[in-house]
This record gives sequence, structure tokens and C-alpha cells, in this order.
Amino acid sequence: MDKIKVLEIIDGGFLGGGQTNILSIIKGLDKEKYDVAVAAEGGGKFEKAVKESCIKFYPIKMPKVLRQRHFRHLEHLYDIKRFDIVHSHGGVAGFYGRLLKKHHRELKSVHTIHGIHYINNRFWIKNISKTIEQYLVQFTDMTICVSLTDMKVAFENRIADSAKTVVIQNGINIPDYKYEGKNQKLMNELGLNENNFIIGNISRFDIQKNQKLLIQAAYYLSRNCPEMKFVLVGDGKCFKEMKEYAMEANLKDVVIFTGEREDKKDFYSIFDIFILPSLWEGLPYVLLEAMASRLPVICSNIPNHLEIVKNNYSAFLVNPFEMDELFQRVSVLYHNKDIRDKLAANAYEAVLQYDEKDMVRKIEKIYEEVL
Repeated sequence: MDKIKVLEIIDGGFLGGGQTNILSIIKGLDKEKYDVAVAAEGGGKFEKAVKESCIKFYPIKMPKVLRQRHFRHLEHLYDIKRFDIVHSHGGVAGFYGRLLKKHHRELKSVHTIHGIHYINNRFWIKNISKTIEQYLVQFTDMTICVSLTDMKVAFENRIADSAKTVVIQNGINIPDYKYEGKNQKLMNELGLNENNFIIGNISRFDIQKNQKLLIQAAYYLSRNCPEMKFVLVGDGKCFKEMKEYAMEANLKDVVIFTGEREDKKDFYSIFDIFILPSLWEGLPYVLLEAMASRLPVICSNIPNHLEIVKNNYSAFLVNPFEMDELFQRVSVLYHNKDIRDKLAANAYEAVLQYDEKDMVRKIEKIYEEVL
């Protein structure tokens, strides 16, 4: 019996949530049954990670504004490989993948919504994006939402067919985040010691991720708690701006900017608190990872986070626009180890349902259903 040929596509070549989802899929799919490949922008950390998994990678750019030559590259790849399923991730790749389906009706199209980000854009961008998404529904054999909130928003905006939509929440390999003591090599590299109380964040530097709130809180918290340090891991279009913002506030010795790192998992071991103040999300992997690392978590009270954690039980939830609220919550955790331990234990119990293998099995079932 011939293997089922699946092409996973995404536009960005960095390692974000959608890319992490693809890496889980390509590692977990039954290799006896599936022949899987990946197409995305090449030259980045994502390409490296895919190739390290011994999966074929095709470097194809997918700009937000359609360029025929880039679509022709994707179509040419299909003409050669004759994939059975194209699984697109995110809005941009979703456009290219379902346009490919329009031109080749025998191809099955699965699309995953990793957060509906354009809802937060300017009015005209939001309306154009929504109109395009509504048009593409007819070329979608199955839509996967990573959260119930995204599914609700998708139905409200008519960008998904309720008869062809399921929720499959992101999953992680929980044993990967077992705590085995602080990584002393990393502590030394960052100039940290056992007396420091370390607050961490791992995110792409973007308006969405709201690192500015962390820097504002750091300004006031460090004055009361000089041993407190903030470690911000990641890179992105707002990285330079946020670093300059911290320098202007004389926080050079308080806020540590690591830039993009390949050893992100190691950072959880050195954090005392993990904070995720995002303005919007899909279903963030870093939140699951922090919970699996048995860290006390403070996160924004957005609907997608509320699907994962319960306020005052498995996390502290804060208004992402209220620095004073974040200041108060950090202060409570700083002064109360018992509360930190209780939040962390409850968070770990809550994250056990977000298992990577279960996620991949559910996606395999979708592939079987659409064929």
C-alpha cells in the first residue's frame, strides 16, 4: 500500500508556535503510513530543525501579498510530488495552500488556525483578510483550531465551516521539561547567582507579546527587590525598541535580553516565575512548557489563556494593560514561596492533558477522514 503523502506548509522560517506544531506532527506521524514533507521560507532555524528530524524540506517563500512566482514554486512542487494532503498553518500559508486546492481539486486541504491575529489589525486590513478567509472556506476540507476561543471567533466571522471544523489543542512532550536543578552553566553565562530571583519570559518580540509591560514592572519591582532579575528570551521586530526602552529606564543590570536561543528549554530551569502578558494568542506553547516545568505562572487574562489555566489556582491572571496589577501579583509570589509552590503544582496537573502524542493521533485521524 502506498504511503499517504502530506505537505505541511507555513510562511515563516523562524521557530514560532505554528512551526513547533509542525515539528511535533512530522516527528509523531506514523512513518509506515505517511510520507511527510515541509515547505516554508528557508535559511532559518525552522529549516534546520526540520532537517534534523530527517524530513524533506522545500524552501518556498510565501509573502503576505501574493506573488505568482512563489505560488508557481508551490504548484510545481505539487506537480512533481503529487501530495495527497496539503496541511497549511496560519493565515498566509492557508491562502497558498487552499489556492493550490482550488487549482487541483483532487488535493485534500487541511488548515490549522493558530490564533486569528488579523482581528487585532486596523479596520481595512481586518476586513480584507476576513473576506479572503471567507472565500477560502470552500477550498478547505477540514479546519483545525488550536483553541475553543479561536473556533468561536472563526464561526462568528464565517471563516470556517462548522461541519468541517474541530478543535485540537497544542500538545508537548511533558517529560522534556522535568526539573533537574538550575542550569549553572546558563546562570554563569548570564551573570546570575543563587541569590537572584529570576522572572522569565520566552517570546517573539512583537506588539502582541507585550514585553513592554514586563519592562515597566521591572522598573518598579527592582527598586524594592534589587536581587530581582528579568530574563527576556527571543528576538523579533520589536527587540531593538524594547532593549532601548529598558536602557533608557536604566535597567541594564536588571533586564537581560538574550536574543534568539536554541537552548530555550534550559531557561525554564533558572526561572522562579514565568510571565506571559500577551495581548492575544492562539494556544501558546511557552505557557504549556512553563507549566510542565512546574513554574508559577502569571499570564494575561485573555480568553485563550483562560482555556488552559484557572485564576488563583493554576496561575495568576492579570490585565495586560495594567502594570500595577502585574506589580502586585509578582510581589505576592516573591514574598510567598508556599503560594508559588501551590500554583506550580496545580499548573503541572493541569498541563498533563496537553500531550503531544495525543495531539498527533488526533491530526492523523483528520488526515484519514478527509481522504
